[in-house]
Order: sequence, then C-alpha cells, then structure tokens
Amino acid sequence: MDHRGTTAWIDLAAIRSNYRQLVKLAGGSAVCPVIKADAYGHGALAVAHALEREGAPYLAVALAKEALELRESGIQTPLLVFGVPEHSWSSIAIRLGCAQTAYTEEHVRILASAAKSLGKRAKAHIKIDTGMNRQGLSWTKARAFAGLLSDYPEIVVEGIYSHFADADNPDPSFTRLQLGRFNEALSAFVEAGIVPKYRHIANSAALLFHPDSRLDMVRPGILLYGLSPGPGIALPEGFAPAMTLTTSIVHVREVPAGESISYGRTFTTERRSRIGVLPIGYADGYPRALSNRASVLVRGMRSPVVGRVCMDMTMIDLTGIPGARVGDEVIVFGGRDLPVSEISGLLGTIDYEVACMVSKRVPRMHFDESAQDS
Repeated sequence: MDHRGTTAWIDLAAIRSNYRQLVKLAGGSAVCPVIKADAYGHGALAVAHALEREGAPYLAVALAKEALELRESGIQTPLLVFGVPEHSWSSIAIRLGCAQTAYTEEHVRILASAAKSLGKRAKAHIKIDTGMNRQGLSWTKARAFAGLLSDYPEIVVEGIYSHFADADNPDPSFTRLQLGRFNEALSAFVEAGIVPKYRHIANSAALLFHPDSRLDMVRPGILLYGLSPGPGIALPEGFAPAMTLTTSIVHVREVPAGESISYGRTFTTERRSRIGVLPIGYADGYPRALSNRASVLVRGMRSPVVGRVCMDMTMIDLTGIPGARVGDEVIVFGGRDLPVSEISGLLGTIDYEVACMVSKRVPRMHFDESAQDS
C-alpha cells in the first residue's frame, strides 16, 4: 500500500467463489474466464493464478502482450487472444501455445507464416460476426472462409466463436437472431470438414438469460468479479463483489457557512462544516463527474462529496459524522453498502467501466482468506 492510503482491495476468495458459481451456471460447458484489461482492473496476474488453482480450463485476454505477461508469471493454462494477429506478436503467441483470433485471409496468412517459420502449427479461433458489426467474419461468408482454411495446414481451428451485442436486453429477439446466425455459420464449417473443439458465444448475461447459448464453452467476464452484466440487473445470488476501493482522511478543516469548496466554487457551505480531504482524484480513476453527486462511507455513514473532484484530491462533508478524524478509512466504492452499480448509475455507464478506470497508480492489494482451505 502506498503512503497515500488509496488502495483497491481485491478479494480473491470472492473471485474463486464466483468462478465456482459460473461453473454451475455453465451446466457442463467449459468456462473460459475473461481476464483482459488487467482482469477488468482487478489485477490479471493474481486473478489468473487464483483461477488456475481452481482448474479453469481456459483464460481469455485481449492482447498477445497480456498473454506474454501471464506466461512469464508462470501461468500454464491455455490462453485465447481476442485481438487480431500481428506480424510482430504472432510468433510469440505461437511459442507461448496461445490460440489466436482470425477472421480474414490476411490473418490466416500471418498465422500460417509465423507457424511455418517456427516449425509449429498455430491454434486459431475463428471469430464470426453475427450482428455486433465490430469485428469478425460475416456469418454469410463462413463456407468460403472454411474453403480458404483448407489451403493452410499450418493452422488448427480449435474454436469458432461470436459475441452477443444485446444479451442483457429483456427482449431476447436479437440475441436469438445472433445465435441462429452463429449456428448457420457453424454448420457451414462442419460441412467443410472443420469441426472445432470449442464453439462459444455466451458471455455473462447470456449465461444468466440464454442457457441454449452455452454450447461447448462460455466466456464470462463481469460476473467473475461480482459485478452486474447490465444496468438494472441485480447481482445473482451466490455472487460477491471482489473489489473495494478505499482511501483515508488526510486533513479535516472547520469551514464557516458561506465558504466555497474546490475549483469553480460549485459548492458553498450552508452551515459551519467539517470538511475532510481525501487523497484520491480523477487521476486515480475517481471521475470529476462525481463532483457534488456521489457519497463515500466514513465510519459506516454516508458522507457526500462536496465541490469538484480534483486530480489528486476529493473533499467530503463530515459534519454529520461524529468523531470523524484524520486517518479514518473511507470506502469509496465496493461491497453491498456502496456498490459499484451506484457509481456507474451516477455516471450513466456500466460496472465494467467503473472497475476498469481505477488507475495503475492505485495499488491492488490481493487477499484470499480461503486459500489455506483450498
């Protein structure tokens, strides 16, 4: 923990428990936890090692660089890289035994060339676009692409996958459309003689609401961390938030009525007030948009944020909290009493973004009280 006392506490026991809940939801399908973007801000290395102890059969990352960092930390679990193949990284990914995403002829050529130069075969997961319109091979071109792959014996198609755009929507029609398109594409590959070990499309929301999408493997992300897969969706029973962001009071000042607080003078005291200063700001991932809107927990009580959030500091009103003093721990968000969903709701965003925006300068402190029992 750094001298400021601003820390993201990560409960690995909660992550391990959440993983076991995901295994139950998957109903026999392999569970591939998504740990890209530093495990959604939770610290990928520690999370990966916890999941490896749990026996996760696969892990997914966004970048080959992320896969390299995991391998260098000793992770042996199979890894899937979502990002497209690059000449500079594909050979490294093949050496690491990673599966790489491919969906264009150029991707196939890059993988084949890298594999040939190494005297190895490249594992590929073919990405199908079924309606996300972000990346992937159009489901209508699956047959032609399968034919192309037959010319590249250096490539082993281990998986074929797609991604839902709207699985958290109470109206399931578009998700069903995407699943239908995906099954069409899968049939085209099978007819061409390509039968993947893993067919996968289900994310966290699909695991909850679309059990027919589980197929051979599922790719949950946000539920692993005990966060909601969409606005208004309650965290299912059995899941627990893993991150708690805390800081501490570093200064308390008595401020008369009629005094303004922080930049822009957006808050003025209406009474004699006790104002606390916290060593956390938007450079730490606590957004300026929370100014005069959010609250934190001090001694189990709500303390409102007053004035604009600064780059490194935030001010709170301690007037209604008897005994609050320098050194008191402050919960910024996390747990049941001040959930991430409250912050994401204030910001008009999703839990994913709130967890990911906690900056690198905030230390992650990982703990696992159940490790001795595992």
